[in-house]
Amino acid sequence: MIKYLMTAAALKVFSTSPQTKHMYRRLGNIVDQRRRIQQGLSPYYVDRTKKILELCKRHHAIQEGDRLLEVGTGWLHWESMIIRLFYDVEITMFDVWDNRYFGAYKQYLGQLEKIIDKELDIDLMQRERVHGLLRAILKANSFEDIYNLLGVRYVIDPSGTLKQFEDQSFAVIFSWDVLEHISKPILSAFIQDCHRVLKPGGYSLHKIDPSDHLAYYDTSVFIKNYLRYSDGVWRRWFENDVQYINRVHRSEWLDLFDNAGFELIEEESVSTDIDAIKVDKSYEHLSKQDLQCITLTVVHRKPSS
Repeated sequence: MIKYLMTAAALKVFSTSPQTKHMYRRLGNIVDQRRRIQQGLSPYYVDRTKKILELCKRHHAIQEGDRLLEVGTGWLHWESMIIRLFYDVEITMFDVWDNRYFGAYKQYLGQLEKIIDKELDIDLMQRERVHGLLRAILKANSFEDIYNLLGVRYVIDPSGTLKQFEDQSFAVIFSWDVLEHISKPILSAFIQDCHRVLKPGGYSLHKIDPSDHLAYYDTSVFIKNYLRYSDGVWRRWFENDVQYINRVHRSEWLDLFDNAGFELIEEESVSTDIDAIKVDKSYEHLSKQDLQCITLTVVHRKPSS
């Protein structure tokens, strides 16, 4: 618990001004890239590869030539890269700040090329396509070279809104462990904007992590430890701007998408036992299924009419 509290205090200090936030991100890029290069490609990213391809295939969500939008593309653009390897599509990768790591990016994709035939069931034509693109990526000298090669676009907008994108301009919008970081007061408008930029019949695919992200720094702490605290206590002692989480729960996510006009196609959740902690009374309105949920994957469709 001590590490949990110290991490919360440090993140609040880094959140005090634009200068400290910039320092946090700069230090994070340097330290985190070094760590990722040392660790190499983890099974977690292999599982992500399988999951995103499985979702796209099961729902026939992507057609050749489609325009796609990834929200919160992060340092690796992992889901965008995987989709682009297997589908000839145009992808816009959107984020609020630039935290790309070119060295770690190329290392991960280089390691993926060595194992992809073993990990994925792909036919000869797909294999030639995927390896050809990966070899070309590994020869590139910059992210811009890779974007030109793949026909993808990287967009940074600190406002975090989708206002710059036109109505019905994308066939698919997707994200992975991103929506839980969007500020709660603007979340409803953001989901509505996701609906606005999708074409009729378009798909929305999102994997959401509603767990306590501070617990990732202290494995002795329960994965949904924030359930112990009221909103006031959380805001005062734990909430921060550099690793903000909105603490929105499963049924609340489903309501947000439903209210925006989406049709739910698939919901998959992973749960944990919460009996070991005392849940604050402010969560009494939520079901046990909501409180236990630590991973939520949702596939929605924008109605055609």
